[in-house]
Amino acid sequence: MDTGAQSVEPAPGQATPRNLRERLRWSPIGRLGAIAAENLRDPSRVFAVLLLGAVVLRSLWLSIPQTGLIFDEAFYVNAARVILGLHASGHYVDSPIGLDPNTEHPPLGKLLMAGSMSIFGDDPLGWRLPSIIAGLIALVVVFEIVRRLDKSAWIAVLIVALVSFDNLTFVHGRIGTLDMMVLAPMLIGSWLALRRQWLLAGIAVGVALLVKITALYALLAVALWLLFTDGPTWWRQRRIPLRELVGPVLFVAAAAVVFIGGLAVLDARFTTFASPFDHIQRIVSYGTSLQTRVSTAFCPGADSQPWQWLFNDCQIGYFRVDVTTRVGEEVVTKVPTIDFRGALNPLLVGAIPLAALFTAWYAWRTRSQLAIWAITWTVANYVPYVFLALFTSRIMYIYYALPLVPALAAGVALLLVRSGLPSVIRWGFLIAYMAGFVAYFPYRQIP
Repeated sequence: MDTGAQSVEPAPGQATPRNLRERLRWSPIGRLGAIAAENLRDPSRVFAVLLLGAVVLRSLWLSIPQTGLIFDEAFYVNAARVILGLHASGHYVDSPIGLDPNTEHPPLGKLLMAGSMSIFGDDPLGWRLPSIIAGLIALVVVFEIVRRLDKSAWIAVLIVALVSFDNLTFVHGRIGTLDMMVLAPMLIGSWLALRRQWLLAGIAVGVALLVKITALYALLAVALWLLFTDGPTWWRQRRIPLRELVGPVLFVAAAAVVFIGGLAVLDARFTTFASPFDHIQRIVSYGTSLQTRVSTAFCPGADSQPWQWLFNDCQIGYFRVDVTTRVGEEVVTKVPTIDFRGALNPLLVGAIPLAALFTAWYAWRTRSQLAIWAITWTVANYVPYVFLALFTSRIMYIYYALPLVPALAAGVALLLVRSGLPSVIRWGFLIAYMAGFVAYFPYRQIP
């Protein structure tokens, strides 16, 4: 097989290498290193390695804990069990068999989980495989979005790396919850809208809405994108050409038809709602009923405010196993061996203020399509929560920041690559970023 790497064999008649450096260079390990270095100059191959690493890490020790449900798996896994007619433990134990008891969300996400469990069994692989697949799809789509918006393939690789090694993305990419299953089609809808494939984009967002209603923010993100990209031309022309609105209107209509029609079909089989509008009313009323508790604590329970997400405050303990050392009845040490937590990579969070300012300036100065996408996606998926926090008592959690991660990663990547920082600072940041990922890695000891 031709690898494209130059041979490092000594030339005929050349003296045998004597010093250690030359011996290492001509050794099998040295030749393998030369081949690897040559191949890793291709960003597409580096991207493939990143995806492989993401698959391995998200599948590593997937069955540990063997029986314990992590965080909101207690709701969604048991809902899938009820749909399949299996024995639920805890939540929904007395719910009617065959119907989705988790009516505060549309049925599709639980049905995907149930389908996986029917194939692979009522075990961690069956529960979590849909999230793993959705997480990998999200990484691929983020790469395609960046390649659509920016000439540099390397910046796309960098952004995917930052997303892949964020703790919140990693954890939700390997546990059985709805959050990654809704993010993947949201990103697909954004990518298709960037390509002006409006009908397909609307279908993708409609599918996302059938998983979780927060996919509405993808519609807002696309609308803001059009406003920031096409809006200046409309302003100069003092008019909006009607033919340019046909696509966006089709986008919204397709999303609405897929959502309403799909919900009607799913409800007819898996719920008792008379119409999809009754189910939507249930979803909205449930959301408004989630009120913050009255407390003087900085982080009352798992609750948090949107501005706290930007500082990694109010992290949530998803699942933790401790090894406790006692002297008599006194606990001396308590060391976690497993610690799943809802938290962003600390280096990603730490870079937000400077990255946000630079991205805004860079978008204004250069009209960078990638910078504009990062801004519009962030605004659409973050500002609504700020308004909810300011004008309502709606309870919120740090994992609501999961859809922000691709846009935050894009902003950080632009800061690292386009601000003129020395390479030593860029590499130093990336090393520290990986250290942050390792520090939050759920398995504190090798099982």
